[in-house]
Amino acid sequence: MPLPLTDETMISAARELERRHGEIAGIVATYGIPPLWQRAQGFETLVYIILEQQVSLASARAIYRRLKDRITSFTPEIYLAFS
Repeated sequence: MPLPLTDETMISAARELERRHGEIAGIVATYGIPPLWQRAQGFETLVYIILEQQVSLASARAIYRRLKDRITSFTPEIYLAFS
């Protein structure tokens, strides 16, 4: 069973990756452990995360803002009906 993602499990995972992969150890030494960002749960956040994975962060933010301006209740049904 997967462990919940917490500050402690993030540190543990980063240390394990450092141990297994020297290049990651160098990255962690330079930049530190990646932050564990907290986001609201729900469909709206899922859409935003997918946008961030598909385009640049700046483009994702712009697209997300345009969606938020046009969709008053951000649900899967309303999103799918949006053209």
